[in-house]
Amino acid sequence: MTHDGKDKMSGLSELLKVQVTAKRFGDRTVLSNVEFGVAAGQVAALVGPSGCGKSTLLRIIAGLEQAYEGEVVLDGRRLAGLSRDIGFIFQEPRLFPWLSVAQNVAFGSQRDDADLAQAAALLAEVGLGGYEEALPKQLSGGQAQRVAIARGLFTRPRLLLLDEPFSAVDAFTRMRLQELLLGIAAQHGITVLLVTHDVDEAAYLSNRVLVLGNGRIVDDILTDPAVPPPRQRDRRSPSLQQARNAILESLEGLHVI
Repeated sequence: MTHDGKDKMSGLSELLKVQVTAKRFGDRTVLSNVEFGVAAGQVAALVGPSGCGKSTLLRIIAGLEQAYEGEVVLDGRRLAGLSRDIGFIFQEPRLFPWLSVAQNVAFGSQRDDADLAQAAALLAEVGLGGYEEALPKQLSGGQAQRVAIARGLFTRPRLLLLDEPFSAVDAFTRMRLQELLLGIAAQHGITVLLVTHDVDEAAYLSNRVLVLGNGRIVDDILTDPAVPPPRQRDRRSPSLQQARNAILESLEGLHVI
């Protein structure tokens, strides 16, 4: 493991390049001189104290926030607004209660037979085969988030963004969803960037952890050189503990803990 993640990953092709010179809300600057890239197939995590700009940065990359100075480049193409190549999974599932589960997954499409068949296939992949006609109120919290993951995959994105996607579920469901995310990322060859406050989650899921503080990247920690991460990872391994300790050390430097 190293704190020089950029150099160690430089042999990989860069899918995402982010440069945010400034993002302001009124007179308050929330992001300043943020610059990083994410390699194709990499799983990267953004961690940092509350209010440091993590979710804002994710919204900029997603095209949901466009009033900023800088640029977001995906596979050499500068983005302007939303892109089907980028999927976004929010902290809450945000399902439409009047639509069926399959219709929620296919939302934004024509929702014809082909779209609903694709939605059904994705639901089977996330462990919800047979739930196509169910309504969101019939689902548990973990099941609803699985639907959100399937919806995030519907456009076949190259980059999947997740904003604290598992924070609202219990610890055991969270671990199952983490395993699901790693498996899907590997199977679909998707690059992943997630925001999390959970140090263990960042260490377990990611090849690389970007620590955000005071509106900028203050540390770049390589936790696992394998791209993509192995589908099965050992939560008890010494290397995982080392990664966790490196993240904690960085956060202590920001006086977060």
